[in-house]
Amino acid sequence: MSVGKWKLALRNLSRNRRRNFATGAAIATGFAALIALGGFVNRTENHLRVYTVYLNRVGHINIYKKDGLDKFSTKPRQYSLDDADIAKIKQVVADISNIEIHGGQLIGAGIVGNGCRTVPFVAKGIDPQVDLQLRNHVEMRKWIPRLRDFARGSGLWNYDDQLGGIVISTGLAKILGKTVVYSELPKDQRPVVVVNCAAPDAKEKIAADTNVQLVAGSWTGMMAAQDAEVVATFVSAIPELANSAVEASLAQLQRLYDTNSVTYYSLWLRDPSQLKKNISLIKERLATAGLNVDIYPWMNEEVSPFYSGTMQFVYVMVTFISFVLAAVVILSIFNSATMTIIERSQEIGMMRSIGFTRSQIRRLFEMEMLLLATFSIISGGLVAAIGIFLVNNLGITYNPPGISGGMILKLVPNVKIVVQSGIATLCLALITTVLAVRKVVRTNIAILLLGSQR
Repeated sequence: MSVGKWKLALRNLSRNRRRNFATGAAIATGFAALIALGGFVNRTENHLRVYTVYLNRVGHINIYKKDGLDKFSTKPRQYSLDDADIAKIKQVVADISNIEIHGGQLIGAGIVGNGCRTVPFVAKGIDPQVDLQLRNHVEMRKWIPRLRDFARGSGLWNYDDQLGGIVISTGLAKILGKTVVYSELPKDQRPVVVVNCAAPDAKEKIAADTNVQLVAGSWTGMMAAQDAEVVATFVSAIPELANSAVEASLAQLQRLYDTNSVTYYSLWLRDPSQLKKNISLIKERLATAGLNVDIYPWMNEEVSPFYSGTMQFVYVMVTFISFVLAAVVILSIFNSATMTIIERSQEIGMMRSIGFTRSQIRRLFEMEMLLLATFSIISGGLVAAIGIFLVNNLGITYNPPGISGGMILKLVPNVKIVVQSGIATLCLALITTVLAVRKVVRTNIAILLLGSQR
């Protein structure tokens, strides 16, 4: 295309500035909205991904005993990974360079009491050093810095395992009346307080003590009990666990249930994009080692129903909004282009009569729209940048489905989102223009010259 044609297209745009401004504003607004939507999805997906994989310790790959995911809760001894299984898994994953962190985890339930009241709990046991690595992971610091910190206290890795330290959710701490954690007690006054539940000061004594009792059915069929000390509290993002979650060291939970087994073995990858490749490799090696296991990726709906359900809702919502935005942009462009073409029908007829072909005229309108859309996309990008900056600094809290305590609204678009939004907006503009001009350029020249298109 010659420079002269671009100059002609630019001159034509200046002939009806108000209409072109309105069309450009619709394109710019649509582009800015697509960037904002993309930033919202990107932020939400990464928040939930990191929460699921690292903070909730699901891992990128989970290895269960065959049928263990479904049947562990009813037959834990039969559907858990024992010492021999764990040893084989460690041997298999030891020389896979993409595995950054790995470790077994134990899930259990029971009741926890403060001496005067008992409530149900759901516990997860993990090696404290693995927990430390996960909480300090760069992904945690980037996407969920607020959630990686404890509400009060410090992690289990700071305490000797013989202390029996546990971390409980803030909701459970409130139910049990525990207002302090172990590190806040005077160092020379840390006795186990025996409380007279009928005494008027019972509530105050319970609040000033960090000791609780864990009671559960062991895997051998006996009742088991342990004293434990609350060393930290955390905010659970999952409403169902807000009032019942307990975190303990793997060794402590194994003592409570009288077992050396784990519920599943988790692997965290350095490069998650190699997930499928690593799963295939691990499956092959474990089968060769004679292990009958099930392997699940972290986004499997059975393993991460919270992530899957929330993201499905987000995708449906954003898809609907995107269609509405696309419809607004298409209708705005089509209306403007149609009116412009009708007004310029005699001009089109004159151009046809002096030798311009249909494709050349169509190309001229496409060039005009390309220029208008380009200017609009640049303007929309600036509007999006300013809007995103303002939103991210307002600290707005919203409550997505299934997330307790809400999330701070942040829009985090990346280069891919901006480029894809720009291409989508440009394609919509050009396709709509082609559809609008297609009929007119096929009209008889005489009809165009007479202005009958009006």
